Amino acid sequence: MDDSYLQQQLQQDELSDDDNAAPDMQEEEEIAEKEDPFKLALDDLEGRVAIAINDVKCHPGVRSSGGLPVHEELATMLRPVVEVAAHTAPSIARSYYSGGPDGVEVSCDEVYDRVVSDLVLPFMLEISQSDTIPAKRSASLEFFHNFWTECQKAGSWLDSSIKGAGQGQYFPPNLGPYGSGSTSGHSSAAATTTPVLRAQQKRRTQKRTVHESEILRYWIKAASYCTVPGVFTSNVSEDAVSSRGVIAASASLRPALRHICRKIQDADDKGAVKLYIPCMKMVEGVFNKLFATESGEGVRSACLKFLEIVAVCCSSRGQSDSRRRSKAQNSRDFSIEDLPEGHPIITREALESIAEYAMSTLRGLVTMGGQVKIDNNLMSDVMVINDGLPSTSVVNILKPAALSYLALLESSIAVDEDQQLEMNIGRSNAEYEFMLSQKSYSLAINAVSMLAVNRPDFFEEAATCLARRAADPPVQAADSSESGLSKSGSLAVTAHLKATCLTLLRNPLSVTRLGSEILHKALVKHEMTQQADKALAMARQAAALKTAGRAARNRAQMFYEWDASEQTDKRTSKRSRETDDALSKMRAAKKARGLGNGIQLPSSLVDAVELILLNLKHLPSSRPTGGANKNRKRPITFDYVVDAVMTNGASLAEDEGRWYERDGGNCWVLETGDGDTHNKQYSYKLDEKILLAAEIGQDKTKKVAKEEISDKNAAEELPKIFRTQCQTAASQALNRILKTTTASHDNGMIDFGNQVAAKLAWTLRNVKPSSDLKISQEIASESIHRVGSKVLGEQKKSVASSPENECEGGKENNLTGIDLPGLEKFVEEYPLVAACLAKDLTPNLGATSSTLSLNQPSTISNPSHTLATSVLNEAYMQSCDSPRDVKKLDYLKAFDIFAATVVYSSDQANSKANDAEKKRVATLGTSAITQDLGILPYVPPSSLRFLAGLCDIEGITKKALEAGRKSSSQTIAASAAINAGKMSAEKRATAALVAIRDVAFQRSKIETRRAAVDCAVSIAAGLIPSSSTVEDKALKLVMNVLFPKNENLRALVVEAAISSLERAAEYSIRNYDKIKQAKKTKSSNKDQEQGAAMSDEEKAAIEKVKKPTLLFMALCVREPDMMKQLMQQTCRPQADLLSTAVRESMPKLTRALAAKHGSAAIALQVAELAGEDEIPMLLAFLDNLTPVGDRNLPQEDLIEACYKIQESKISGEGEQDPRFIIPVVTGIKRVDLEKKLPEFVLADDNIFMAALEQMGSRLTRHALIYRDEPDEENPVLTGMTLCEIFVCLHRMDFTSAGIPQKRYLDAVRLCLEDEEIFTDTVVREALDYISGTFLAEDVNLPLAYMRTIILTCSKHESLHNWICHMLLPRLIEGKVYSDRRQWEGWMRCARMLETAGVDGIQDAINKLPPEQLELYRTKYPPQ
Repeated sequence: MDDSYLQQQLQQDELSDDDNAAPDMQEEEEIAEKEDPFKLALDDLEGRVAIAINDVKCHPGVRSSGGLPVHEELATMLRPVVEVAAHTAPSIARSYYSGGPDGVEVSCDEVYDRVVSDLVLPFMLEISQSDTIPAKRSASLEFFHNFWTECQKAGSWLDSSIKGAGQGQYFPPNLGPYGSGSTSGHSSAAATTTPVLRAQQKRRTQKRTVHESEILRYWIKAASYCTVPGVFTSNVSEDAVSSRGVIAASASLRPALRHICRKIQDADDKGAVKLYIPCMKMVEGVFNKLFATESGEGVRSACLKFLEIVAVCCSSRGQSDSRRRSKAQNSRDFSIEDLPEGHPIITREALESIAEYAMSTLRGLVTMGGQVKIDNNLMSDVMVINDGLPSTSVVNILKPAALSYLALLESSIAVDEDQQLEMNIGRSNAEYEFMLSQKSYSLAINAVSMLAVNRPDFFEEAATCLARRAADPPVQAADSSESGLSKSGSLAVTAHLKATCLTLLRNPLSVTRLGSEILHKALVKHEMTQQADKALAMARQAAALKTAGRAARNRAQMFYEWDASEQTDKRTSKRSRETDDALSKMRAAKKARGLGNGIQLPSSLVDAVELILLNLKHLPSSRPTGGANKNRKRPITFDYVVDAVMTNGASLAEDEGRWYERDGGNCWVLETGDGDTHNKQYSYKLDEKILLAAEIGQDKTKKVAKEEISDKNAAEELPKIFRTQCQTAASQALNRILKTTTASHDNGMIDFGNQVAAKLAWTLRNVKPSSDLKISQEIASESIHRVGSKVLGEQKKSVASSPENECEGGKENNLTGIDLPGLEKFVEEYPLVAACLAKDLTPNLGATSSTLSLNQPSTISNPSHTLATSVLNEAYMQSCDSPRDVKKLDYLKAFDIFAATVVYSSDQANSKANDAEKKRVATLGTSAITQDLGILPYVPPSSLRFLAGLCDIEGITKKALEAGRKSSSQTIAASAAINAGKMSAEKRATAALVAIRDVAFQRSKIETRRAAVDCAVSIAAGLIPSSSTVEDKALKLVMNVLFPKNENLRALVVEAAISSLERAAEYSIRNYDKIKQAKKTKSSNKDQEQGAAMSDEEKAAIEKVKKPTLLFMALCVREPDMMKQLMQQTCRPQADLLSTAVRESMPKLTRALAAKHGSAAIALQVAELAGEDEIPMLLAFLDNLTPVGDRNLPQEDLIEACYKIQESKISGEGEQDPRFIIPVVTGIKRVDLEKKLPEFVLADDNIFMAALEQMGSRLTRHALIYRDEPDEENPVLTGMTLCEIFVCLHRMDFTSAGIPQKRYLDAVRLCLEDEEIFTDTVVREALDYISGTFLAEDVNLPLAYMRTIILTCSKHESLHNWICHMLLPRLIEGKVYSDRRQWEGWMRCARMLETAGVDGIQDAINKLPPEQLELYRTKYPPQ
């Protein structure tokens, strides 16, 4: 809004207002080309990442008001970092590399080092280890997980998918950002034997391994830092961060171990140890959280899950069960079989010991219901080992916990095998480190069960543990030590144990691993004998099938198939039944007509011939009656059969006249004359049948027609068929010309072909396009329908519509200049013209990003040779040669169709951001039409309205915002594609604005320039849908380019802005009743005050009218005289919406006007423009013109200007309106305000209270003080404090000022009733000051003083004690009884307090002199 601000934006934007704008833009492009695009893109990536990380660091760590939860909010803020680091960065490296085949590796290394290695990973690690807000630490841990996942996807840093590998072939893998790995000049055969490419693959694989190791190392360090105890003083914060750290450790353990194995396989022992040591430290930190520290339930549950993962990763898969697993499962799983042997530190034995103790610990937790107390003093010498290996510290934590359980187990199990379920563990006498809750107990049971199924070596131990615990389940009792479980928790754990035992018993491993007996006994004890028997039978059958013969396995498979088919045949779905019924009816109908499924011959040729010969024997001897058509147009001859065979049956549905569709170019006969080889004469002529059809088609009345054709109907149809065939031939000839032109690389040939095609398209009227051009014609028709309907619909819905325009469609079209029915009729009349206009904008449906340039060379790549340009040029030349207006209208309609097609292609690209072909077509189409606007001789105004549709990118902008949120279902790669589509859409919108600018500058016809200005103003005012970014650019275009260019454009801009403001006012008036009703419904809620809340309808309506208002205000800064129209439209009756929008933006407007024209000058100028009806808006303008802040007082010139305005706006009764000086009362001297105070008292109550509030608004800190003038002769104090207002109001000589006494007393009463401004403290200080001057300076009390005290007693109970102890005795000391009226008030006040029973009032009364005391008691006897 501010002029200086707009100028700064102008310098940064490409929409320059210089006369040589195009050369400036060209120079900027040349400068940009000289700069390295790779460096610019890399700097941009670093800037985006730094901004996002800085926003996270500055985040307070609490949920924003009305927003997402804090964790989702932080994840949303970090999503751009993941997107840039994982996808955008490698994409930039692939796009901007230079220097040959190895240049991509150099660029990838530089991008990875600067963006990922030096920026993202260190800063995220810093947040995870040093940030004091738990939510930020949790967000950083989640970032590492998301980043690791995204880096595995195609095209990212850790992508290792191999593309193109075949038998005996070698292709470098698509390793992250490197692409295909080979140059386009190498063939596949060369790639199989090129040693350079093999070395390249090895080098890239090593770099990928280095990147993977670095990311894992940062991830593990971040998880380890979050498990360190004592970071936070609050237990809640400590547990929150620790639980997230354990979850991160669980997610990173398997990838780290797999990476360590690859390091060992590559003989990189040092690299393996470099990652193995922090991995073991992370495991140690998690186990310390579980056993060595007191943690919350959330942390303990996460630790138990981590303990399960450690046991799985460090144990063996056991049987050959891995053969039955899928490759995906094997790739995610890890066991000690995956660890190569031979490493001196990372050994299988070390990991196996960790798994054994982890399994024993889990068994102990399930059996005991918690962790048994560990006696470290007794067992430390036996358990602790110091051999310096990284895994030893983990074993030293797990070993005491495991052995403490095993010691209890050894002493509690009976020796007899039949008594193996019985355990004599004294749980009530045992001491525990911690007890398990229901959630953690369930996790422990699931962990033991999972280990039993996936690690068969642990099955027997796990089954025995679960069976014994199921036989002796946890019980809730008053004296039970198992205080971690409630009654419902105990029942839930018991049910979980029984279900787990039944599941394990059903597994074949229970038979092969000797665990079925104890599981069966445990279930029988719970009266589940039938279920146990069935489960055991299934396990035995499955185990037997593993070693059974083929026949047994086949029988079992057949049984299962029959069982499945029986279930499948039960079609109970209603939709399935309806579909079957419909299919049955269709088959029956076909059979009734003798069709069936047609003649289905066997696939074998021998069988087919035998079938045909067999059926020939059964043919009837005579033709069936009724089968032949006596009226057949062509007799069945040998030619008839040949035509049917050659055309694959197409000629059966055609008459003799359809010569082109059947024969095409073969209808021409080439005749060779006599002569030698060099002098032979060649001639072409049509076949005799074709000549006959042509002759009949030209004149059906000729004798030959009647003689040759006996059927009159055939004679009438042949001319129509002949003309149709000629049109088909012409259409296909045009199609061949376009194909030849498209395939050419010669600009001259392209230009010539387009000119010929354009002339043919306009000549061949009502000729339908061929199949190749049919799609283009349909696109043109669809473009007119959709884009035209959208434009007219926007007009109807926007603030531009009015009641009369809504009733008549013609008036709507006149507003936009678009004749939608005329365009549709034009497409039907000139289908080839419409197809040619949309030909270059037709997407290649089979094209991909890698085949676009090969499969579809487009003439639109050179806009000077476009087919659409040639068609428009031909139309304009025909309109110049023809005096008829029809040809001129044809040119206008063709231009509108081309513009609509361009907008339609842009809309299609916005709707499908991932479609590269549609994006390409939209970009090239926008480039073509923007250049055509400068080349073609005339631009229709309606085409500019179509062109403005390129700015409608609101849909893809919302998609980009939605994709940036964490709750979005879009992947990060899809989000990056949507953001790229949004950027392309913004570039197309900017190109449209530049084209509108050029049309406004370069065209001479006033209607064209007016249309261009109207489009720019409509976009800036929000009348044409667009995004906020495009609206800002349009506003800069209007304000900084069009408006200051020259007087003509300035007048057009002002005219368009006034029109948009008038439409906004009409919209506000029409919606007045609707908004009023919605507001009444909103405020009828008892929980809300009347009128306090704004309804949703009102908010939406205000947003609609706000944009035209902002544009008009921006113009008011340049042309202050336009303030008259602003005030007139705003003050129209029932235009409340517009008034609200203007008042909301008034502060910006006044600041900009004051900065450019001066406060006093603009105030006087606007006041002169304002009429009687615009007084409310003038007052709002003056109020916002006053500086804001306690130290920014109004200047003297502004105060004098307000005085002049007050004098100039005298009412009809000759009275001055005090409202004009209210905005500047804070800058008026106090002595002058005392003189103006009677004017405010005589005014309306609202005006009076507004003036008092404004006087003290800048002196709130001194509200309780009555200031003294430093120099009475030269007063300098400005404004009035609330205390001074109250004192001066009492001291005012209302009689001399002509104020009625009733009005004077009402003014005091109004002050007392407004408790928000004149609080009890303010009233007390004012009364105290008046009483002090009365006592010290021997002045009379004001007339209303005692009345004010009485009102204060009834209003403020908090001042009763002060009045009794301070005020009333002080008045007695000042001899208040000497004034009869004041003395009467004193006695009434004392009696009121005495009646209320206030303590201390008797002391005040007793201080009266005897005579006055007697008078008081005489009038008011004691109660």
